[in-house]
Amino acid sequence: MNGTETRDTQGEENLQEDEVQTEAAGEVDQGGEAIGEESGIEGPVEEETEAVEEDPLVVAQAEAADNYDRFLRASAELDNLRKRTAKVRIETREGTLRDVLLDIAPILDNMQRALAQDSEDVQALKEGVSLIYSQFSEALKRYGLEEMETIGQPFDPNLHEAMLEIEHGEYEPGTVVEETEKGYNLNGKVVRAARVVVSKAGGDNG
Repeated sequence: MNGTETRDTQGEENLQEDEVQTEAAGEVDQGGEAIGEESGIEGPVEEETEAVEEDPLVVAQAEAADNYDRFLRASAELDNLRKRTAKVRIETREGTLRDVLLDIAPILDNMQRALAQDSEDVQALKEGVSLIYSQFSEALKRYGLEEMETIGQPFDPNLHEAMLEIEHGEYEPGTVVEETEKGYNLNGKVVRAARVVVSKAGGDNG
């Protein structure tokens, strides 16, 4: 009987030990799962990245807006340039005109003095007019305006305008023999052609 009790007691002890081990194993498993979840042992979470594609319409609208802005800027700059150019041109023209008038003013003074003289001396009057003419020519030369030399020169349609052709014994045909209106060059360029009389073949030419 004692032997039977001893076996039963040992069986109960063995059963209790098995239950304790089973519970301990369960706790270890639960802890392992918890630790694994917290530390990410089960593996990193993959983040899905989506490529953001730009809408072609939005891109086109942005480019159109940028081009329009550049167009407005360029138009404004061009308009300002035109205004500045016009202003400079006006100022230059006014400055040149002022200088010309200041040079002509003394000539006008001399003409008034000549007209104010009460004299019957034709020669003195002629000399006075000649002096005024020289002053006027010199004033114009300072601005690049010079008279053409035409008498005895071959007729050139780029420089001369033929008003008449006459037979002339002194000059070869096609030569300027008389000047009805003077021609002028401005800085080497023709601004007014001279009106002239040209010799033609015949008579005692040659």
